[in-house]
Amino acid sequence: MGLFSAKPTEDVASRIMDNFSDVYGLDGVVSGILSLKDSEIYKKLVLGTPDNPLMDSGDYDEPSLIAKLAGKNMSKFPLRIPGAPLIGAKEILVVYTFIHDLYSIYANRELNADELGALFYGDLAARVLLLTDDFDSTMETPQPTGEFFKQLGKVKWENKRVKKLYNEFSELYFMLIFNNKLDKEVEGTGSAFRTTQKAFLRLLAGCYAVNNRRKRIIAEDIVRANQLYLKLIHTDLTNLMEE
Repeated sequence: MGLFSAKPTEDVASRIMDNFSDVYGLDGVVSGILSLKDSEIYKKLVLGTPDNPLMDSGDYDEPSLIAKLAGKNMSKFPLRIPGAPLIGAKEILVVYTFIHDLYSIYANRELNADELGALFYGDLAARVLLLTDDFDSTMETPQPTGEFFKQLGKVKWENKRVKKLYNEFSELYFMLIFNNKLDKEVEGTGSAFRTTQKAFLRLLAGCYAVNNRRKRIIAEDIVRANQLYLKLIHTDLTNLMEE
């Protein structure tokens, strides 16, 4: 392992609780993350799903409305460097990755052509980004707008403490994966998954800020983003995505 030294997952969790005890809802989220060590769904999510050969058919080359709006109104800079926007157009596409993989895991098979069409051109991704916690409700799906993505591309951390909380959660997930590996496959795929997971949680936190008409991500946005992530993991999306 070189210079890397693993820390007990519970120690990282306790540190978060000690340093951010004033943040509403923190304890429930930390407990929820720790419970993922026993989740077969989360393990499969970390491992990833096989590439779907239907994706090479050309039938899904047309960008979705969300992808088009993000591409027109957000940065397309490919690298994460100091000064770059927290959320760019490429981060928006991560929502499709998680919906696809969770759907496939719950269905226990690859998505068929109709399901892939519903994934990219249906409204579930918009519901996650715009309705957040209520993505599985009977509420009408809001119409995505260029202004939403423009504002999403401008959000910043409220302060260094909020960014630290975001990074602390990232470390908690890392230790959860590292300390609870059940086979060698996780070690091979974990790094790419953790990068994608961090991007998704940053995206969700930004959505909470914009949906509440704020230009800064606050600590509660980080907590709520993790709450939503946990809810998605525990939700059978096959019952929600219309073909």
